[in-house]
Formats: sequence, C-alpha cells, structure tokens
Amino acid sequence: MSEQPRKPLTLYAMQYGVYMGVYLLIVFLFSAWSRYAAIFNTLTVFSIIAIPAVVYLIMSHFMRSEYGSSRFVVLWLLGIYLFFFASLISGLGEYLYCTFIVPDFISSQIEAMLQILDTAEIRSAEMQEIVDIVRTSYEQGYYPTPIEMVYQMIWAKVFLGSIVSIFVALFIRIYSRFRTNR
Repeated sequence: MSEQPRKPLTLYAMQYGVYMGVYLLIVFLFSAWSRYAAIFNTLTVFSIIAIPAVVYLIMSHFMRSEYGSSRFVVLWLLGIYLFFFASLISGLGEYLYCTFIVPDFISSQIEAMLQILDTAEIRSAEMQEIVDIVRTSYEQGYYPTPIEMVYQMIWAKVFLGSIVSIFVALFIRIYSRFRTNR
C-alpha cells in the first residue's frame, strides 16, 4: 500500500483561506452596518472574539489531516498563509463594497468620527490638534481611496493574524502533548 502524497501547506492555506476570507468579509459587513442597527455592533464584537476559535478549528483540522504530526512552526506558517489568503478574499469584497455598493463609505465613516470627536470633551491640546488635522485633511479630500483602505486592511489582518496564529499554534501543540502524555 503506497502512502498518498501530502498536499503543500500553501494549498491547505488557500483552501481554508476561502472560508476564513468569507468569515472576515462577514465581520467587515457587520462592522459597516453597525451604524444602522445596534445588533450588528454586537455581532461584530462576537465575530472578532470568535476569530481565535475559528483559527483553532482550522489548525486542528489540518493537524488531523496531517496525522497529528505538525510542528509549531508549520502551524504558525499555516496561520500566516491563512490570514494572507483570507485577507485577499475579504479585501476583494471590501473593495467592491466601498467602490460600488456604498461609494461614500470612507467619507461617511470619517464624518461620523469627526462628529463623535466634536461632541467629546477633548482636554488635551495635542489631541485637539490631531482632530483639527484630520478635519482639515478631510475637507481638502485627503482621505484613503477604497484600494488604499483595502491594502491597509490586508497588512493589518496578516500582522494581527500572525500574532493570533502564534498563540493558537502554541495552544494546539501544548494541548496535543498533554493529550498524548495521558
């Protein structure tokens, strides 16, 4: 009986990245819609809190498919790849949303932020200066385009996903060693 060749790590990450990308897009949509109904704000918070659990499920499924023989570095790399490919999928949806569905999404978010800051009691001169700079930049049209926002979000998701992946991979390795030593 011949052993089946194992799939490359990037192929696993691409396959799992589709599901994670849809999940991250749903989180973005909940966040975008939270201005219209409070339930979306609650769903956004719970969805963000659940991201480590989703990553755990994906990594544990990968471990089972690799017969439980994955090292910490492999799991961490899977997480980095996973968030990279997921960010591409969700970035596409975010770009389409900000460009075609709600074209004034970015400007309306900045307006809402400035309205909140106007009603807030800002005691610090430095903070007031920052608010004034943001207001002046907004009035002159210096705010990110949808593609610039998507690029920033991709890098942020990959960076934060890498950090989450470290802790999830560490938890999986410790838990699997604990379970095998019983």
